Amino acid sequence: MIYTDAAAAAAAFREQIDQAQTILLLTHIHPDGDAIGSLLGAYHALRDLGKEPLPLASSSLPSYCLGLPGAEAVRVYVPGTALPEADLIWMLDTATLSRVGAIFDDHSAALISRPLIITDHHVTNDGGGLVNLIDPSASSNAELLFALLQAMGLPVSPAAATCMYMGLITDTQSFQTSSTGARTLRTAADLLEVGANRRLVIDAIYFSIPDSTMRLSALALSNLHREADGLVWVTVSQHQLKQAGAGAEATDDTTAQLQRIVGMRICALFRELEDGTVKLSLRSVPGINVAAIAQLWDGGGHRQAAGVSLPFSLAEAPTIVLPYLRAALTATT
Repeated sequence: MIYTDAAAAAAAFREQIDQAQTILLLTHIHPDGDAIGSLLGAYHALRDLGKEPLPLASSSLPSYCLGLPGAEAVRVYVPGTALPEADLIWMLDTATLSRVGAIFDDHSAALISRPLIITDHHVTNDGGGLVNLIDPSASSNAELLFALLQAMGLPVSPAAATCMYMGLITDTQSFQTSSTGARTLRTAADLLEVGANRRLVIDAIYFSIPDSTMRLSALALSNLHREADGLVWVTVSQHQLKQAGAGAEATDDTTAQLQRIVGMRICALFRELEDGTVKLSLRSVPGINVAAIAQLWDGGGHRQAAGVSLPFSLAEAPTIVLPYLRAALTATT
């Protein structure tokens, strides 16, 4: 069953949760603040309910999330290891099971065989769970999760609120995105009222940036490509990452810088992975659907923010992808 409204979905979600004791919590590969904030928000709510939640990340947490309450409880999956036993799987901020990365690659049959509930705000989610709450109009998955927890009558502690506030702030870029509306601002106020630690979240995001991140942005932006129709793009190689001493998440800062360029309509960041393939991050202005482009290679996301793992080298990827981006710009001119 697919729901788009938290109040309508509450009873069905609560029934699944009440029937389970051990609940495996999953989110997408290369998790961001909304993914981890939602994972930990659900973790705290379930623990307070007397359940045994098992938060499992597909890859390492962003550094700005490491200070969140309960972050130490998140296990980072090691390929080839056993999947935890669980009565129920709750997937958050993720459109499909395959997006949980190596966890799915190693344990697809086990994951598919277990009861699954989904809370997500990606437009590319087609609802593969027994119960699904999917609302692409939500500014963040954390916003949607908070509404669901309230509708289910589950406790929202200051720890849970802090984690969901992280998701809300990171996915809206501090209320800058076009998806930010009155509901988003009311959710932020409600989270603060129940005890969210605003200072912890803001310090982690904006005042704890490693110098290596700044060095990487400088390297990447020194080779900025800008085209007349509003297309802006850069490449980031493994050599540049090592030269800057930066981790993969450091490119988030570079993407944010690209979005702020005057006249930008689509920006793209091509990041080389350790295996030689490429992670593509896309952003656009309202009216241009970059999620549709990401879906060409089984990626996804939102209309104005999407990503995909490409089976191409860093030299090949721009040549293959840029014509699609230019066509999207031409179609909306």
